[in-house]
This record gives sequence, C-alpha cells and structure tokens, in this order.
Amino acid sequence: MPQPAFRPAATPSPIARLLPHAAPVAHWPRVMLFVIRRMAAHGLYDASASLLMMRELGLHFRKPLLLLRALMLDISQVARAPVAVAPCCALRMTAQEADLLTALAVADRDPALAEECLHRLTTGAPTASLLATLRMAARALAEAGRPLDLAIET
Repeated sequence: MPQPAFRPAATPSPIARLLPHAAPVAHWPRVMLFVIRRMAAHGLYDASASLLMMRELGLHFRKPLLLLRALMLDISQVARAPVAVAPCCALRMTAQEADLLTALAVADRDPALAEECLHRLTTGAPTASLLATLRMAARALAEAGRPLDLAIET
C-alpha cells in the first residue's frame, strides 16, 4: 500500500512556532517590517533602512526615521526579555514583530490596544514612555503621508 506524500504533523513545525504570523502583503507594511528588521539586526543607523525610508517618503523621511530609531532604542531598553526578530527575507513574522506593527498601526486610533501589544512585546515592562514614542512615530508616518495600515488587501 503506497504511503501518502506527506503526513499531517501532530504538532506545529518549529518554523510555525517561531514565526506564527504571515508577513504583510501590502507594500508599505512590508517596507516597515523590513526597516524594523534591519534596525534590529544591523543597528539603528543601518544604511539600507535609511535609504529605504528616504526612497519611500522622499523629502519627509527624516522625522519618521528618527522616531523609529528612538522607538527601537526604547524597546531595547525597556524589554525584559530579548525581542525576537526574523531575518529580512522571511515571509513570516515573529509574535513580537506582529505586536510592534499592530501597535504602530493602531497607536492613534486605539491606544489601549497599542499598549496591550507593547506590554506583550516587552514581556510586561512598564510601557507609558514607550507608548508616547510609539504614538509620535505613528503620527510622523501619517504626517509624511504614509500611515501604517494593516488592512488585508484582496
């Protein structure tokens, strides 16, 4: 009797446990994810992240870039545990990356949800100052004409 080509896994694969969320499909959220990953992996002053922000935002790139750097620095100082970040080429996201993108997207519309996401991201650390930086970064992106919207495209 022939065996099936694959067997359904009784438990999720290690990749599915490490990267439980699909990366955004839309261009701008994917760019933001790439910028966040580059800053986390290669430092706040990564040239690729800066160049990408400059290409996407034009003349209005400086304020959002500066505030994203400040946000990443604040997260690294406040978080009680390491924040997991996937490689730039990954088509899926860690739970922490999903929380950060969600918090950036809803910072002005739903501060309570943004604070909840930050609380999970920082493993329960106080998030008041982090929320302020997050809201300023989200507002700077909106002022530059590119607010982060995670609505699913069809």
